[in-house]
Amino acid sequence: MTRQKKSEGPREGKEREAEEESLRAEAENFLRLKEPVVPEILDNVLLVFANSIPEDARPQCTIASMKAAYQPDADETAKRTFLLKFVRERLVMVSQREYGLWLNGRLPFITPRELLLWRMRQYVEYIWAFQLPDDDDLALIFNTTKLRASYMASDFIARFRKALLFPIALRRIYRILRGLDPVHRMIEREYELNRAYGPIFRVPSRRYLLDANSLIEELRLREKVPLRDAALISKTDNTLWVHKNVVDVVKDNKIRDELFSIYEIPSEAGYEG
Repeated sequence: MTRQKKSEGPREGKEREAEEESLRAEAENFLRLKEPVVPEILDNVLLVFANSIPEDARPQCTIASMKAAYQPDADETAKRTFLLKFVRERLVMVSQREYGLWLNGRLPFITPRELLLWRMRQYVEYIWAFQLPDDDDLALIFNTTKLRASYMASDFIARFRKALLFPIALRRIYRILRGLDPVHRMIEREYELNRAYGPIFRVPSRRYLLDANSLIEELRLREKVPLRDAALISKTDNTLWVHKNVVDVVKDNKIRDELFSIYEIPSEAGYEG
């Protein structure tokens, strides 16, 4: 004779429900896909990016989602607001580009340092118009010390200077020394430095001292006149002294065309990306 199972009383039923609740074994409990929380990029970080965009490149900035372009005649607040939106959109594009290439197997990072250099290259190409910011700004962007940012910048310059940085800097220097740059002008026509004379120009960054002296080395190979090295007069104001003979040689269109053909614009030489 079999014993019939005793039906559960109110107490046993409540205990069973409590046990099932604690297990949370229903599919909607343990298979739920939460959306990740995407943090907003801090405005002070965006501002560092925006301030590093060269003045001559800002009129080329456009926001694709808004179909809006930078307005040079707008007030300072409007221009700053626009550049922050531009930087935010470009950073989203760069991050999507990185993950798209990586997931498609076309971006095999070797070390974390290689990843940082790759990101720096994207910022240089797609936000900063081929100009590298100062070490203080790089330290803030990459959450590191100024010393480590300096090492990163040196590594980046050694790797990409000839193909990406110098071709653009070369053209900017020519515009400045020929008086064609509306932002970076001559501020003193004749200044004596170590018994030599030459004008003083404003330049986009103190890093342009290296580029100016690289140009002078190229000019020495093509001209026999004495050409003194350029020198920074003020690191704070980014003012550069240039020997007067250099300014004269820069007026030679034949030399200019030869140098421009050697150091092609990155997009035309296939170095972008």
